Amino acid sequence: MGSLATENVIPTVDISAILSPTASKAERAQVIQDVRYASTTYGFFNLVGHGIPRGQLHQAFESSKRFFALPEEKRMDVHVGKAMGRAFRGWEPPLIQQHAENLLPDTKETFIVGREVPADDPEAGSFLTGPNLWPDLPKEDFQDVVLAYQARMVALAQTLISILVQGLPEEWGCPPDALDGLTEDPAIPMRFLHYGPVKEKDARQFGVAAHTDFSTITILLQQPGTEGLQVWYPPTEDWIPVPVVEDGFVINIGDLMQKYTGGYYRSALHRVVTFSEKDKHRYSIAFFLDGNLQFKTKGLDGSDTETVVGDYVRASLTRTLGSKGPLL
Repeated sequence: MGSLATENVIPTVDISAILSPTASKAERAQVIQDVRYASTTYGFFNLVGHGIPRGQLHQAFESSKRFFALPEEKRMDVHVGKAMGRAFRGWEPPLIQQHAENLLPDTKETFIVGREVPADDPEAGSFLTGPNLWPDLPKEDFQDVVLAYQARMVALAQTLISILVQGLPEEWGCPPDALDGLTEDPAIPMRFLHYGPVKEKDARQFGVAAHTDFSTITILLQQPGTEGLQVWYPPTEDWIPVPVVEDGFVINIGDLMQKYTGGYYRSALHRVVTFSEKDKHRYSIAFFLDGNLQFKTKGLDGSDTETVVGDYVRASLTRTLGSKGPLL
């Protein structure tokens, strides 16, 4: 499907003016305009100026590598099947998720962390809700690092939701807090991803096959010096490579945001291609703001379609995991 684009480039947006107390109104308006353009045109952009220290990004990657370096039996100790009820936490082995019947399952393996909910909470064990599973690694080297990074992602997601709402058409009359309910006790699955080298290249198999994200927005940290993420651009029927921007994040619009904005913001098809070179490994960290699972709203453009976060995400996950996935 299509060729690899050579002309289109995924934009990079600097949001530092939004975070700065001394930025002018015009500077902030420019950020909103830049995010609007990227989100309506490509559904993707690289983000810089977020204020998260480089050292914290490096720590997150080092923790991820520590987990995936564990022997398989240690990773099995935190298999997603051992999560409480339908909480969907822990290690998801390769070849679990399949995005189309004519494709092979994805080669990625994943460690999934969500919002920490105690086991004695009345909601614990319900869909995407419950305690996390933690591997046999020193707490200060893994759990503490992961939860600190997660807290940064929640704060950044709240900022992005605010920017996106401000970027909606003025005639819609949306209040600034139109989507604030999404970020109250949200479902925030965060996937530490490892793409190992493949022995044989197969046109039917990808690290992650072409798909859109179920989320409201996704915040992705790519490993420096790697490649593989590509975005589908319908106007030219091309796959656009998403370059790694130093200390930056890739932001993409998810299905829920597309639904809530009546298609104004675009949830774009994207994929991760695999490599067959010896010892070629790729790591990334994807934070998904699904939102409060009970949150529901009709289209902010005035359309009558109402979408409930939990219902939509559960149906989408079930479709791609099938019988190989945990009970959802």
